[in-house]
Amino acid sequence: MNIILTGFMGSGKTEVGKRLAERLGYTFIDTDLLIEKKTGKSISDIFSKDGEPFFRDTETQILKELSGINEHVISTGGGIVTREENILHLRKTGFIIWLRASPETVLRRVGHETHRPLLNVDNPIEKIKMLMSQREQFYSKADLTIDTDGLEVDEVVNIIIKKIKR
Repeated sequence: MNIILTGFMGSGKTEVGKRLAERLGYTFIDTDLLIEKKTGKSISDIFSKDGEPFFRDTETQILKELSGINEHVISTGGGIVTREENILHLRKTGFIIWLRASPETVLRRVGHETHRPLLNVDNPIEKIKMLMSQREQFYSKADLTIDTDGLEVDEVVNIIIKKIKR
């Protein structure tokens, strides 16, 4: 079985994913890092030079390449769920968990980071709220939802382990 972490940027996918993989003895994969490796460019460069559609196409291609793996924790990009075909690939690949965080929590966690192309706007909190609103219908298709506001990484990991062991 694979565990797939979805959610908005700053929801904890990478940190939770790394710790969860370590605790389960699984391999950790970050789809954004795979995209950077495949293209030889940072996510910011891809967005600015090639555009979001190219990024989303590459993301879908990466997902297809992950079919057939087992015992992995996969951290996905925040917008991966916006394509129905990606949700189908994710569902075939493993158990999907939506790590949910409030817009305020997201801004507090990642607002200072300059490599977040979708937040390089005049009013980042409004952009976060808009994107979250657009994506919620897709995130909600997950097998499990965990609110990460106010939780430490290990608390989230413990919740996941308890749920998947049932």
